[in-house]
Amino acid sequence: MRRAITLGVVIVLVAFTAALTRAQPAGGKIAERVLLDNDTIRLVLITYQPGADSDLHMNTGPEITIVQDGELALYAEGRRELLKTGAAHWLPDGTTHLGRNEGSRPVKFWSLLLKRCD
Repeated sequence: MRRAITLGVVIVLVAFTAALTRAQPAGGKIAERVLLDNDTIRLVLITYQPGADSDLHMNTGPEITIVQDGELALYAEGRRELLKTGAAHWLPDGTTHLGRNEGSRPVKFWSLLLKRCD
């Protein structure tokens, strides 16, 4: 029940802040705006300029990615998946992955890392 409430709060935060963040320009190749970071979750709005990528990495908990604008190429478990505007993706705990903007315009997406669910 607590997990469902936390996820519901995060979804509401994303909905309310989406309009505000859409108008902000990104600086450099990668811009991150941390909205929430505690013992349980980390919620970050990330913008990748064309050609930017995350480098290959692995999180210590599961991750939900929601694309707000643009297209994000996600490489995980030996596959490439193109996530378009409005797409959501679940990465299980301990999945090695890389996100890349292979397009010609910026991609903006939400990263929700679930650190602890008890």
